[in-house]
Amino acid sequence: MSERDLPETVEIEQTTIYSPWSRDMFLAEIERQNPGLIVFKVENRLIGYLCFWKVMDEAHLLNVSLRVDFRGKGLGKFIMDYLENTCRQIGLSKILLEVAETNHLAIKLYKKCGFVKVGLRKGFYQETGDDAILMEKFIPVDSAN
Repeated sequence: MSERDLPETVEIEQTTIYSPWSRDMFLAEIERQNPGLIVFKVENRLIGYLCFWKVMDEAHLLNVSLRVDFRGKGLGKFIMDYLENTCRQIGLSKILLEVAETNHLAIKLYKKCGFVKVGLRKGFYQETGDDAILMEKFIPVDSAN
């Protein structure tokens, strides 16, 4: 992601995310030169993005979204598979994420991708006071390496 991607990123964020990030939050990640800040484009149109931090040997998925008109086409799974493959390539063993208890579509996607519930963060979403489900996935070792 670069600064020129911010208008489309913020547009998607504001229309799809339960607890949306601000432009400044994305800009802070860009300025940190976070290599885990990745955009996905189709014909030069930004359709989705993800942001993760590498923490020790784990990835913490902070943010992921896909334009509404691109949902239901397998692209959410593609993005999550991309994340897993990226983590495998850089030697990470696990991915952690939080998801709002009420975000049933995201929970369904994460379960489909092999994530399991490991905890609950009470009142995680400050704007609403809603709880978040903590999910994790261990990354299988690539037998080719």
